[in-house]
Amino acid sequence: MKNLTGYPRKTGKYLSIFLSLLLTLSIISFTNEAKAQTSYRIMPGSKISVNGTSNIHDWTMLATSFSSEGILTLKGEQLTDLSALSFSLPVTNLKSKDDLMNTRAYKTLKSTQFSKITFKLSQANITSSQKMINATGNLTIAGKTNQITLLTNYVVNGEEITFKGSKPIKMSDYGIKSPSFMMGALKTGNEVSIDILLKLKKI
Repeated sequence: MKNLTGYPRKTGKYLSIFLSLLLTLSIISFTNEAKAQTSYRIMPGSKISVNGTSNIHDWTMLATSFSSEGILTLKGEQLTDLSALSFSLPVTNLKSKDDLMNTRAYKTLKSTQFSKITFKLSQANITSSQKMINATGNLTIAGKTNQITLLTNYVVNGEEITFKGSKPIKMSDYGIKSPSFMMGALKTGNEVSIDILLKLKKI
């Protein structure tokens, strides 16, 4: 005897059970995937340094206080997805060993008008076998935003992950004039390197 759907009653019953089971499995799969994608926040030990040259000596400005967060998916010690990553660095948290250099650098970076250097990820390509990430995002310095590609490696340690990378940039690309000192006797180079060490922990 057939029911109104045209299927025998037992067949219709089995079909209904199968569809219910399939829906349940889909919900479980979606829930597990959502749980795997986890928010991470910055840990002590993270640092950002800006390294440059001059006609007299090389120089470095270092920051150990800034904010950073990301949304990651891990499988064991492998990073399988990086859907969000950002950092925000107050300009005046960058410090060198020379107070005069700090003052000139803050002025050059227009810190009173644009108080932060920021980066926001837009896309990440992960090479799990080499634990490398090719990250593309927007870097904003002194109010000017450019898209950059940053090559980093990563290490997973339990609920912690460490990113390490370096990116050379030209200050002129951000509308910044290379600062000079001692009435022009010391002139800094246009190209600097931004070195990043991010240590993030599962929230």
